[in-house]
Amino acid sequence: MVFSSIFVLMALSLAGGQADQSHSISAGRALSIEHDSLLFVLVHGSDWHPFGERLFGEVWQGKVFGEEMKGVLADVDILQAREGAARAAADARNEGWVKKGSGLQTYPAVLAYSAEGVLIGSCQGRDLPKDLAAAQEVLITFGETCAQWKELTQAISQAKAVDDKAAELKGIVARTALGLERSATLLEDIKRLDPSDEAGNYARLSFPKWTTLVKQATDQAKAGKGDEAEQRLKGMLANVAYTPEQRCVIHLALGSAYRRWEGHAEQAGVHFRSAGKEDPTSICGVAGTRLYLSLYGGPSLSLGWSKRHPVKAGTYWVIEDAPQDLEPGSYRLRLNRTTGKKLIITGAQLLSDGKVLIDLVQAATLTKASPTVEFIFAVPEALTHASLRVLLNGGDTGTGTMSWMK
Repeated sequence: MVFSSIFVLMALSLAGGQADQSHSISAGRALSIEHDSLLFVLVHGSDWHPFGERLFGEVWQGKVFGEEMKGVLADVDILQAREGAARAAADARNEGWVKKGSGLQTYPAVLAYSAEGVLIGSCQGRDLPKDLAAAQEVLITFGETCAQWKELTQAISQAKAVDDKAAELKGIVARTALGLERSATLLEDIKRLDPSDEAGNYARLSFPKWTTLVKQATDQAKAGKGDEAEQRLKGMLANVAYTPEQRCVIHLALGSAYRRWEGHAEQAGVHFRSAGKEDPTSICGVAGTRLYLSLYGGPSLSLGWSKRHPVKAGTYWVIEDAPQDLEPGSYRLRLNRTTGKKLIITGAQLLSDGKVLIDLVQAATLTKASPTVEFIFAVPEALTHASLRVLLNGGDTGTGTMSWMK
């Protein structure tokens, strides 16, 4: 068996002119099966994708990289040329490669397979840094993650063999947390191992895509079934199994349902705001915050003020997204009117825990000719739970921007 493997590798090296480190797809699969090794396949296009070719030549065939990956390396060269010696050689080398179901999405891609041919995960071209050193680090980390997948898969098999359901479930959850391809039987296995879902794994792992949940809730509300959407989503919020990111999605979906449900604007604002607080930097968190600020909230540094914000004399605006934690120093609050005849301002206040710490009395009338006012706050010590107010004395509704800088 050893002699046959050596013969195959020598033949491939002589015929294809490639370094022994990276094999054809068929030879790579054979070695992966023989040695029970992971198989990493680089799919690139040498005659049309310069970055992919550099990745192949300078990273994929590098000695250090090969040692770090701890698996069999193979490559598939997808040429644009339809004929010629290069195309014939590439077709021969690519024999056995099938794009459909391979996991390939964008070039150049690195696909990882188990010895059984199961797709473990991928690094797609769109996600790879264009700096080769950085790309190499990403791929090495990917290889390490795939090695963990293999170890956990072996542990899962061992636990299943001795009917240790707790260990099997633990392994499955840990393997899924690696962020690679999910097992085709994932939910089925979790249901088998924890029928009542006491650990909440089934709830978390069966959570729908955010677009699906939001669309379902919105469509229900538009169809006059807002109460059904409300009941379902509030039931989901009551389940403590969900992650902050998932709870953020639920709040966004609930806000979307309330927004389309007549008479529920206040609830919509509450849940959009909650989405932003649950997971501020996620897509849904950012969307929730912006929807809250643009449709329901007060003036903000992000969006400024709009015609729906009242300017009645003797009232004030609370700047919704003002920073709550401040270091000592000098800060500038700048307001710039963009539309509206005039806005009369009498001052601004900095508060902490609801108590006014700095009260700036500074009258200004913002007009087209004089649209800007600035307030300087000298903060003597670090603050937490800070907030900002702008004091008003009437004028006309309009629009404007706000900024806050140290």
